[in-house]
Amino acid sequence: YINFFFDREEFARHVVSEVCEIKDRYGMTEEFKGTRALIESPAVNPSKPWHIGHARNAILGDTLANILETVGCEVVRIDYINDLGLQIAQLTWKIMHDDLHLEDVSEKMDHFLGHLYVEVQKIAENDSDAENEIREITRRLEDLNSEEAKRSAEMVTLCLKAQCQTAYRLGIYKNYQIWESSIAHSGLLQTAKDLMLQAENILMLTKGEKKGCIVANLAAIEEFKDMKDPHKVLFRSDGTRTYTGADVAFQMWKFGIIKDPFHYGVFEEQANGEDVYRTALDGSDRTLGRFDIVYNVIASAQAHPQKLIYTILDLLGHHEQSLNSHHVAYEFVGLEDEDFSGRKGTWIGYSTDDVLDKATELAKEEVAKRNPDESNEFKEIVGAKVGIGAVRYFMLKASPDRKITFRWEEALDFNGDAAPYLQYSFARAQRILEKAKMEPGGSVNLTLLSSEAEFALVKAISKFPEEILEVVRGLKKDVWGTSFSSNRIAGYCYELATLFSKFYDSCPVLKAEPTTKAARLELVSAFRITMGNCLRVLGIPVVERM
Repeated sequence: YINFFFDREEFARHVVSEVCEIKDRYGMTEEFKGTRALIESPAVNPSKPWHIGHARNAILGDTLANILETVGCEVVRIDYINDLGLQIAQLTWKIMHDDLHLEDVSEKMDHFLGHLYVEVQKIAENDSDAENEIREITRRLEDLNSEEAKRSAEMVTLCLKAQCQTAYRLGIYKNYQIWESSIAHSGLLQTAKDLMLQAENILMLTKGEKKGCIVANLAAIEEFKDMKDPHKVLFRSDGTRTYTGADVAFQMWKFGIIKDPFHYGVFEEQANGEDVYRTALDGSDRTLGRFDIVYNVIASAQAHPQKLIYTILDLLGHHEQSLNSHHVAYEFVGLEDEDFSGRKGTWIGYSTDDVLDKATELAKEEVAKRNPDESNEFKEIVGAKVGIGAVRYFMLKASPDRKITFRWEEALDFNGDAAPYLQYSFARAQRILEKAKMEPGGSVNLTLLSSEAEFALVKAISKFPEEILEVVRGLKKDVWGTSFSSNRIAGYCYELATLFSKFYDSCPVLKAEPTTKAARLELVSAFRITMGNCLRVLGIPVVERM
């Protein structure tokens, strides 16, 4: 062991001056510069609104992307759109059966379809004719020229645009949408099949129940060698893909093992002014793929299927790509007595929109109490930022491997370990600097920052870059998936706000003697910069006045 002691005055001078000099770049490093990372999230079926569990997925994916960008990665954010699944077929059947005209719907489209989906489930459970008709529609969706495919495409587009509005409220934006129908018609699966068959442990069986199927021989892997049937089907004897086969092919595309077969067109301009592109049969060539590392944000219940995908990738000879395939796992968000279910409709009243509406309304009430003379516009804008921050922080402060039981009173707690407390600390620092009627800087004796409260705050500020790096270095595979300690940054942010509050209570700033005042103003500025950068990493809106 080595015992050493800081020269507190010199340490404070170095930390505070560095933060105030580089400002918004504080915390940013280039340790992972040159690494191209792909993040897929949240892949919600375009048949319903996001419930609060989907929001956890989306917020985790967005925060991971922010963190990776902070350490120098080039990050591309994609969303997988399953526009050919059973849920889509069921809704298409209902729309055509009832001759519904979606252009006449006044309700937000994802909510309308979510309610409709609950109705379809009740019908399909008791009506075998309806079930058979839905099965036929599932088949006809593969034909892009069919009436069913056209009606389905209209429905999916409208639903997806509605879901995007929810994402934008949370400050979540994408670069690309990869549609399942594009995968089905791009030649990607055939190319993947041909490449798979070149591998030693990918076989086409010639006898038995799986005769004619293309399978992965898992017996070649120590973990699976004692399985009674080690042959995992990738493509059925009729040529159709299984979920595993399609997922392996998709993973191969992400790494550039398969050349990008897609064309891309603009889906829409997002609320941040940037276009999000979608795969299409016609459009521009953008040559996506060839990523160094891939993160799939998917519930921990999918740990085995995800592990299987990466194992088969290794069987194909792509060892490095298998190692760099990460399942960012998280536990579900549930009600006190059951999980959310689109089929049962237990999301009703707990959609992300519902939660954001209520959070914003409660935040506006609190902002109005604190600022009775402010305009309604001010209360609306600040209330929305505080409400959104409360929801995002609620999802991030718990470790992803912990199940969250959703309770309004906990999610919307505006005191203590919650986003409004963090936002208020930033606003308080901003207000101090404004009241000082001077910009920090110039000739300041920072060695005066030597009290316990000042040193504790300086030390916490100095940790920010390393906290970010440690989260990235800690992205390692576990049995249940890749660990992502989003809660570490959330906890750091809370600790920083708490130490600032202690500093503010014990160290007068505006009433201090001039040289001490100047030094403490510089420390307040360093805190404001660090807290602002930390909030941006977490995707929590910065509020200058509350």
